Amino acid sequence: MDQPMTRMAAALLAASCLTLLTAPGCSSSSPRARARADQIEADLNAPIAQSGAQVQRYRIKDWSVPNDHTVIIVTDDGARYRAQTLGPCQGLDFAQRLGFVTRGSFNQVDRFSSVVLDDGTRCALTSFDKLKTAEAKALDDYEKGDSPEKKDDSGAKPK
Repeated sequence: MDQPMTRMAAALLAASCLTLLTAPGCSSSSPRARARADQIEADLNAPIAQSGAQVQRYRIKDWSVPNDHTVIIVTDDGARYRAQTLGPCQGLDFAQRLGFVTRGSFNQVDRFSSVVLDDGTRCALTSFDKLKTAEAKALDDYEKGDSPEKKDDSGAKPK
């Protein structure tokens, strides 16, 4: 008789723990973490301002890795670049440090460069593109006439 009660108590405890883990109000993410996640999502979906871009290695200020084949690079002037590796780069999304290997004696990172991880793993890049900022995209949309201010009440563009 003690054994069924013990199982029932264990099942009740497990169910209450699962409920606590899945409750929406129990999220421990801070506003800073949410903002960073939003920025990473924006960088992954941002339109390309310049395909086949290049940046001097000493101008790299920060980087982030949203997945195992993408590196987002931020330069000292705030420009953002998206580099894609040839395939999945094992360990890239957990890297604490990155190195960039450039071709020849050039100090510029471009689509012919490689990313080197802490453990020596080297991953070749296939693309290196400058991203369009949200402000530039909004300005382009406005200049094209896609903004709501340039439309009248009927939704048609004025002549």
